[in-house]
Amino acid sequence: MFVLQVDLKVKSDSGQALEKTYIETFRPAISRQQGFSFVDLLRPRDGGNIYVLNIVFENQPAQQKWVATDVHQQVWPQMESHCASCAVRSYDTV
Repeated sequence: MFVLQVDLKVKSDSGQALEKTYIETFRPAISRQQGFSFVDLLRPRDGGNIYVLNIVFENQPAQQKWVATDVHQQVWPQMESHCASCAVRSYDTV
């Protein structure tokens, strides 16, 4: 499995908007992609502004195919608009 962890530094007072966009727009769109396995958005318990988006695909080529879709080009900017910055790490499961 190929895993992406995206740290989303959320703009001030944008946490609820990010969560709404994730639930209503991003999650339904990514869930329909070939090779998709799992996605979740982790909210910080300490009230901080760093959310973590976990995305799992069967392999990196499937994830890259998703990134190249028109749907991704529509929904990712909506997620990103709530963030001051994003940092991406990728992993392979053991």
